Amino acid sequence: MAGLFSVNAITNACAPVVRSGPARQETNWLVYLGTPRHDAAAQETLNPDPRPLWHVEIGRGVRGAPALGETIIAAGTADRYVVVVDRASGDVLWRSRLDGTARAGPLLDQDRLYIATEAQPEGRVYALRLRDGKTLWKRDVGSVAAPLTFDGDALYAGTEDGVVFRLDSEHGNIAWHRALPGSVRAGPVATPYGLVVTTTTDTLYLLDRETGVVHAHLPLPGAVLATPASDGRRIYLATTNGTVMAVTLSPLSVEWDFPAGDAVYGAPALVADTLFVLARDGELWIIPTEAPQRGTHHRLDIVATAGPTPLVSGVLVGSVSGEVLLVDRETGAIKWRTQVAGPIEEPPLVRDRQLVVIAGRGNIHTYR
Repeated sequence: MAGLFSVNAITNACAPVVRSGPARQETNWLVYLGTPRHDAAAQETLNPDPRPLWHVEIGRGVRGAPALGETIIAAGTADRYVVVVDRASGDVLWRSRLDGTARAGPLLDQDRLYIATEAQPEGRVYALRLRDGKTLWKRDVGSVAAPLTFDGDALYAGTEDGVVFRLDSEHGNIAWHRALPGSVRAGPVATPYGLVVTTTTDTLYLLDRETGVVHAHLPLPGAVLATPASDGRRIYLATTNGTVMAVTLSPLSVEWDFPAGDAVYGAPALVADTLFVLARDGELWIIPTEAPQRGTHHRLDIVATAGPTPLVSGVLVGSVSGEVLLVDRETGAIKWRTQVAGPIEEPPLVRDRQLVVIAGRGNIHTYR
C-alpha cells in the first residue's frame, strides 16, 4: 500500500548533525496553523501518490502543531525541548531546553520563535533566537496549554487558571492580564473587534486588545478545545457537544449553528466561504458559511481529534490510530493513505508540496 514504509527506507540519520539554524525566515507563522482561517495549505497540491521523504525522532512526544518556515520546521516536545529541523533533509539544527513541558507548538516571527509551557514545573512564555535557540526572554504567566497568538504587535496567552495575558513581543513585558472563569484550552484569536477567548465554562469572551477589558460575552453549548477559525468578521468554532457555530463579532451573536453529530476536538478550517470540520467519529463536514443548511458530510470510518487540512486536491485528515488520508471533497473517496506509528493529534501540514505529519510518539514524517 502506498505510503507504508520501514525505518530503513528513510533517508535520515538516527543521530542527526547539530548545527546553527538560519538567521531568519521570510514567512511568518504567527498564529495556530499559520493563518487565522487555518487555510495555510489551501492552495497547495500533492503528488497523486506521495512517497516518504524523511522522518526524524525529535523527543519523547511532539506537543502541539509545528511552525513551518521556508527552510525549517520548529516543534515543541514533551521532554521540555524546542527543536528546529531542516525541512529539506530532516537534520536537527538545534534543540533548546525549556523549564517546563510544551503543550502547544511554537510561533515563528522572522528571527525568533515564541512558545509557552505548562506548570510542570514552570509555566512561562519564551522568545528564542531562531539561529541557535538562545533564550531572548522568558516570562512567568502560569500554566499555558493553549496555543499562543501574535497580532504583529503583541503576544496573547491564556492559562489553565483562566488568566489571559498580553505581552510585549520585544521584551516579554506584561501589558495587562485578565482573569476569566474557567480554563483556556483553545488559542486566543485576535480580530479587528477584539481578542476572542473561549473558556471551559462554555463561554466566549470578547476582550479589548489594548486594555483587556471584557466588551461582551456569549454562552456556548459546550466547551471549545480547539482554536476557532476567523475571517475577521466572524468566528467559526466547534464544541465538545458536536455543535458547529458561526459567531458574528459586532454585535456579538450567534449567526448560525449546525449539529456535527459527535464531539469536535480539532480546529475547523475556513477556505473562502466553506468551513471544514472533522468530528471525533470521523465524519468530515463541508459547510457553506452563507448557506449552512446545504452542508454535506463524508463518513471516513476513523476516530479523529485533529482538525482537517483542505488542499486544492482534497482534504487531509489524520486519525488517533496514525492513519493519514487524502479525501476527495466531492465524493468522500480516499485518494491516498499512509500509516505512521502513534496517534495524530494535530492536522497534517503541507508547504511547497511537502507533506508534514507529526506523530504522537515524537516523530516528524514528511512526504513528497
